[in-house]
Amino acid sequence: YDTEVEVMWIKIRNKTKKDIEITPTSLIPLYGRSEKNLRDHRHVSSLLNRIELHPYGIFLKPTMTFDEKGHKLNSTTYFCLGFEGNSKAPQGQFPTIDYFCGRGNLMNPDAVEKTIPAATTHKSIFDGKEVLGALRFRKKILKKNEEINYALIMGIESTPGKKGTQNIMNIFQKLNTPAKISENLQKSNDYWQNYLCRTKLDFGDKKFNNWLLWVKLQPTLRKLFGNSFLPHFDYGKGGRGWRDLCQDTLTLFLDEPEKAKKLLLDSFKGVRIDGSNATIIAKNGDFLSDRNNISRVWMDHGIWPYISLRSYINRTKDIEVLNKTTTYFQDHQFCRGKTIDRKYFQKDLLLRSINNKIYQASILEHILVQILTAFFNVGKHNIIRLENADWNDGLDMAAQKGESVTFSFMYAHHLKDLSFLLKQLKGKIENIALGEELLLLLDSISEPLDYTQPQKKQKRLKTYLNTVKQPSGKKQKVAISAMIKDLERKSEHLSSGLVKKEWLKIGFFNGYYDNKARRVEGKCEVGVRMLLPSQVFAIMSGVAKNEQIKRIWSCIKKYLKDDSLGGIRLNTDFVSPQLHLGRAFGFSYGDKENGAFFNHMVIMLGNALYRRDFRKEAWEVINSVHKMATASHAQIYPMIPEYFNNEGKGLYLYLTGSASWYIHTLIEQVLGIQFKLGDLILNPKLTPDCFSGNSIEATFWHKGKNIKILFMKEKVKKDILKIQKVLLNDKILPPREGIYLLTKQSLEKPDNKKISIKIYLS
Repeated sequence: YDTEVEVMWIKIRNKTKKDIEITPTSLIPLYGRSEKNLRDHRHVSSLLNRIELHPYGIFLKPTMTFDEKGHKLNSTTYFCLGFEGNSKAPQGQFPTIDYFCGRGNLMNPDAVEKTIPAATTHKSIFDGKEVLGALRFRKKILKKNEEINYALIMGIESTPGKKGTQNIMNIFQKLNTPAKISENLQKSNDYWQNYLCRTKLDFGDKKFNNWLLWVKLQPTLRKLFGNSFLPHFDYGKGGRGWRDLCQDTLTLFLDEPEKAKKLLLDSFKGVRIDGSNATIIAKNGDFLSDRNNISRVWMDHGIWPYISLRSYINRTKDIEVLNKTTTYFQDHQFCRGKTIDRKYFQKDLLLRSINNKIYQASILEHILVQILTAFFNVGKHNIIRLENADWNDGLDMAAQKGESVTFSFMYAHHLKDLSFLLKQLKGKIENIALGEELLLLLDSISEPLDYTQPQKKQKRLKTYLNTVKQPSGKKQKVAISAMIKDLERKSEHLSSGLVKKEWLKIGFFNGYYDNKARRVEGKCEVGVRMLLPSQVFAIMSGVAKNEQIKRIWSCIKKYLKDDSLGGIRLNTDFVSPQLHLGRAFGFSYGDKENGAFFNHMVIMLGNALYRRDFRKEAWEVINSVHKMATASHAQIYPMIPEYFNNEGKGLYLYLTGSASWYIHTLIEQVLGIQFKLGDLILNPKLTPDCFSGNSIEATFWHKGKNIKILFMKEKVKKDILKIQKVLLNDKILPPREGIYLLTKQSLEKPDNKKISIKIYLS
């Protein structure tokens, strides 16, 4: 507990009626260098290994870190320590693979098969070899029902010199008896139980409740471990991606909105002033420009920071966060990755103005930069360009002429929604300072454009991008009222154009144009082509009309629903590779981005349907994920995988934004526990199918207050349940404008340490 080590605790008991002789030998590989050396210079990098034998185990400290760009002295020590019984040291060690295996291998090592004696002192032949933390414990005769304990303590210490060694031994002293390990295990269990119980959901079904606990833990696991390095993930070199950072906060805000605030604000440091952003967040929070040194721009990346920011503001009413200032990220990529300047160098990766001062701007400016550059970055059909891909990474072969109707819907939504936030800010201040270059994109204020002319939009964007390669650093005050009018004008233009041009007679929206500027979806020579994301964001954005949603749902059931497995596919079978759209269609149909049951998008469909009050359809979608995840053929731990394949098997475990969106949807949409500018709104969208019994309970913390909400189902005659009455601490709460609302002030009253709410539905 509270110690960065892994402890393996082994108990061996003789359950037979005879005495048994055992000679325990442990085996923990100590690799001790970069994962890239698995494929590159594995032997040469092993020559740097230096071993120290300690009475309780093995220390590995390579002399240098191996990197042909520039080798460095190493200060990191990798260690494996162990003991038997009550702090008895091992008999000896097998420090290298050679010494341990002999002429055998790791499955049949000579150390075990031929009982080669363990080393007790260091030998020069151990240096420069592949290292093992293999410990030999003494022979032991176990009598009937006798038990013996063994412990292995593994970790990495980065402090150099004697202090680092002392740190390791201090850790060992905290864990060097079974009693100490037991105590720390209990503390660790208590910590995670308390962490998970800050927000509790009880649907009256023990199996479902337990599954939800694991789903709720997934965003935390991804925050701790990143996305990669495990063989069944196959997702690059590790770290979290841009969407991960933004979407994981949706769940983190449930428990610790103030702590998550720093994570949110820090994320804006990854935005470039050209509207693109760094794509990888390293373990220490630093930003990396790209993965595998390939310059790519995902056109959807401007969507996610605003969703997280909006969620935070709704929870806290901290509208002033829009005025907080932070830096911009800048590396060798300019003009949304189209200009690469290899001579450009700033060690801190911070944007500087023309006078070489670090350029800082408000969070609002960062949001505007990402959304406005997207609005002007259009293709032939006046739809926002696809660039190197959007949310679907597999649509990566239409960078020149591809367009994404799908995420144009969400940019239209954000333009309108941001104008709503600015109206709240307008009551506090009248003007806000923005970089003078940004006025090129707030064209209604500076020089109005005809939005129906895509060439003029492109030209204006090009002017902006060239201007901000090195911004002036000058700020200009802009009236919030003028900014609101500009954003609303842009939103209306984009929304009306999408509805008018992209609705197909078959009953759903086209979502894409390929690299030949051809419409992707609809009827074609191989049948019907339909992608789920095209419909999800049309619904979620509020642009699709109710009658359109009904027809979309019918088409989803007809073309994307799989009756045998019960899930919804990401797309129909396009039959052949689509070299003018993306790699996804070269994958086997039913895997990854080509027709799999891709949970992230399925859950977002459920969320979108709930937002538009299609409750019965939404629960069918949300519940399908739970059913597939807990089916025996899923063959996974109790959590939501990234996707299910044609066999219904779950793949890529905690690597997914699905978990955040699932919990977020259950709380904010299904149970209707919503915050709007600090006020708690109660607007449940429950159906009878959501109940296992007659009640559902939710408990969460807000501003230091424990809030418990009990939903009670009474007489049921229809599929839709409506609120009959709400009791706040046993007092009837009157409805306000058709909903039940607890103001920020009433929630923060000091005498209300515990808040009990009962909602009666029938």
